[in-house]
Amino acid sequence: MLADYAELGPLDAQYYDREREQIASALDEVQALERLHAFGLEAIDRTTFFFMERSGLKITNLLPLSLEYVSDMMRPLFEKIDAVHYTQMARTLKVAEEYATRLLRAEYPDKKAEHMARHLVEKYPTHDFVIDRDEAASFGLKTESPTPEVAEILDTIQPYLGRVTAFGLVQEVAQ
Repeated sequence: MLADYAELGPLDAQYYDREREQIASALDEVQALERLHAFGLEAIDRTTFFFMERSGLKITNLLPLSLEYVSDMMRPLFEKIDAVHYTQMARTLKVAEEYATRLLRAEYPDKKAEHMARHLVEKYPTHDFVIDRDEAASFGLKTESPTPEVAEILDTIQPYLGRVTAFGLVQEVAQ
């Protein structure tokens, strides 16, 4: 359960990029290919309609020209992609998704757990993106308001917490 004060971060699988000498997100590489694909499809549409407006020719005659034009434009970009590295990053993201799914299955049916895990891995632009209670509820994560007593305790300790990361259920232990 995610209460009023709770925040999550996306499941952003990180790795050390030796070439750039910095930590990077596996999602960067996977989303780059997805963006190139989407751009290529959009470019085919725009180019074909542009040619149609200018020439008055039928789409059946223009489509091969548009495909060749966009293919020639996109080929150098796709050729820069290291297929092995891309596959490694995609697999890294799949591992993060699988771990999340296994944890979520304790509270949710299989399909819902898989959907939420995929959402946490794929749908956020950066590691620092804050997923608050409303955002979490938007993709199905259970949320609940704290009791007045718990809210008072949280208000009291909140200034002392700073940026604390906690996993799991916080419970009072009987003495």
